[in-house]
Amino acid sequence: MLRLYSVESADATEVNFSTAEIPYSSYMPYVVYDTSSGLTTLEDYYSWRSTTTVNAVTSEGEFSIINSNLYPRTSSTIADYTILNTKLFSVLTFVEHYVLTCVLDRLDLVRKRLPNPGAIIEDVDGIGNGGVVSVAGGYDKKFSVPELTRFIEGALIEINIHPPATNFYWSFTTAAQETVTNPYARESATGIPYKFVDLIVQGAVIRALMAWGILEIDLNFITSDSGLQITYDKVNHVSNYMDRILNEYKSQKEFIKYDCVNSSGVGVGSMPFAAMGIWGYAMNMIQNSGVVPLSSMLGFNIRSNVPL
Repeated sequence: MLRLYSVESADATEVNFSTAEIPYSSYMPYVVYDTSSGLTTLEDYYSWRSTTTVNAVTSEGEFSIINSNLYPRTSSTIADYTILNTKLFSVLTFVEHYVLTCVLDRLDLVRKRLPNPGAIIEDVDGIGNGGVVSVAGGYDKKFSVPELTRFIEGALIEINIHPPATNFYWSFTTAAQETVTNPYARESATGIPYKFVDLIVQGAVIRALMAWGILEIDLNFITSDSGLQITYDKVNHVSNYMDRILNEYKSQKEFIKYDCVNSSGVGVGSMPFAAMGIWGYAMNMIQNSGVVPLSSMLGFNIRSNVPL
């Protein structure tokens, strides 16, 4: 996520940003607007696929959001950009935006099925005077976009820490790099192996469910009146769902990270203890599984360990 950026100006048709983090032209920042969950005529989320240019005076990157670069192009247009709250913008890389979309597909499904229409039905005399007033749907968002991006960031850090240690991280991509159809061929540009993407989504969802469970602990209650008992407790439902995902996530993380070890026992995307020699092999196997198996010492391969 872009950390250092400023909103330089805004009018009815566009919002202009500047950043020192992308001092190059033709890069593609993805701007996400996290609409308030209150009554509004706007959609829940808006995204723009912008393009950077370089300011000749400040040497900083500049980019703008307008209706013509809404992403996807089929999104509803915005009549007046001045109604947007600049505090609700987030600027992401291509992969971050895709991961965020996948996370929202899992966590925000109710709002997609039963959205807040952002409209009040009323007659000409006003609300409640012989007319019908209706606000359908309106389920609150469980998390804001900045909260979800921090969950996504935490998932990537955890995956990088898991042996063998790696240091993959997001990179902003150019327009030409994004035209490559095969996502595995884009890895050198995006900074993240494509095999990590679903794992990051799972890790972010697990973090979100943990946070949600903590919230529900604070909200749950039991009340009884004349034998009638009412229980409001979602903690167990959230916890059970998280546990099911967690088991699959841990197993998948093991397989994917083992795939980051090449034939010499050196972690891909990491700085190994030693790239050559018996001690390098031994240290990488210890980093991988905590032990040097006897079969490796004797020259027989086991799992991804390399015979000494």
